[in-house]
Order: sequence, then C-alpha cells, then structure tokens
Amino acid sequence: MATGVLDRRRVLAAGAALLLLAACAPATTRPAGRPPQAPPTGPRRDPDAVRVRFDGFAGGPGFSLPDDLAGRPLVVNFWASWCTPCRKEMPVLQALSQQLRGRVDFLGVDYLDQAGAARRLAAETGVTYRLAADPRGRAGAELGITGLPTTLFIDAGGVLVGRRVGELDARRLREAIGGYLRVEP
Repeated sequence: MATGVLDRRRVLAAGAALLLLAACAPATTRPAGRPPQAPPTGPRRDPDAVRVRFDGFAGGPGFSLPDDLAGRPLVVNFWASWCTPCRKEMPVLQALSQQLRGRVDFLGVDYLDQAGAARRLAAETGVTYRLAADPRGRAGAELGITGLPTTLFIDAGGVLVGRRVGELDARRLREAIGGYLRVEP
C-alpha cells in the first residue's frame, strides 16, 4: 500500500477515536453566566419502583404507584367477584389490614370485573381497606397478573419485592408480609 493511504487511515482512525472519547467523557463545563446546579433534594424515586395507575372503585379516587404510596409497604391484592378463592381471601386481608394499620397499607384491585358485582362483594366481605379497579386489565398486564387472586408485595420505596398467586390463608399471608416486607404481623 502507498504511504499516503496509510496516513489517511491513521488520521481517520485518530479522528474517530477523539470523537468517541468526546462523546463518552462527562461534561465538565457549563455555559458562561449559568450558576452550578445543586444536586436534587427531597425524596428520590427508586428506578425499579412500580409505575402504574388504577381506576377509582365505585366512584372513588384512583390510585397511582409510586405517587400515592404513603411511605409504607403495600400489599396489593388483585381480585374479582367471580373468583371463589378471592371471596374466601378477602376477610383474611381485611383482618390483617386492621392489625397492621399504620405499618402496612393494603390495596384491593378489582380486576376484569363488573362494577356492580364487585361493589356487592366488597360490601358483603366488609372490606374497608382502599379499593381500586382495573376493568380493562391494563394495570394487571403491566404487573404480569396471570391468575386470580394474585397478591403483590411492594416495599416503602415502591419496588415490587414479592408475588403470590392463589388464595392466601392468614398464616401464609403473615409469612409473606414478614418475609417480603420485613414487617412482623
């Protein structure tokens, strides 16, 4: 090869290397007249936090994660009026939500259900913890819900730390809360 061709290739390679270094190097200068930016203050959101919005239940307000998280761990139970194990599980969730009030929050999500039937079931079972709805299954799809009942365990930072599919009795629910959320019932 001619010397001129090799020289051009070296120049091109050196130029490409300089461009790559410039693109990867952190910026250390700021435009003239702009003060340095202070680091952000306030609570930082975990990048792994669950981000999903549920519709309101029976005309109530909706619920957003992690925005509506009260800084406490959260048990999210997906249920439907047509689900027999869900019907049996709801009083267990209600009792434990009362026992853990102020330490763990509970959210029941009516999933792919008819609103009237869902309202009747909530009234029959005496549920007082917060309820939301997912009538089209969008939030459930984002969270990987494949069967009912499904219970999710979300830590105080909004990160999904556990999942149980199927009916939970009182003992198994307590164990899951203790194991996933590190809260002793």
